[in-house]
Amino acid sequence: MQAADAAVQVAYSAFIRHIQKCGPCRTEGADCETAARLRQAWRDARTAVAS
Repeated sequence: MQAADAAVQVAYSAFIRHIQKCGPCRTEGADCETAARLRQAWRDARTAVAS
């Protein structure tokens, strides 16, 4: 279970790091394509932990 929790944290961190650095994500307040993929990866990781 620890590996799954770590995967969730890694996915979340990647998403947050991206939106902090991405100009369009910061200025437009909406996810760019990369942010959308990273957010989905985070959601998928959370779903896997919950299962």
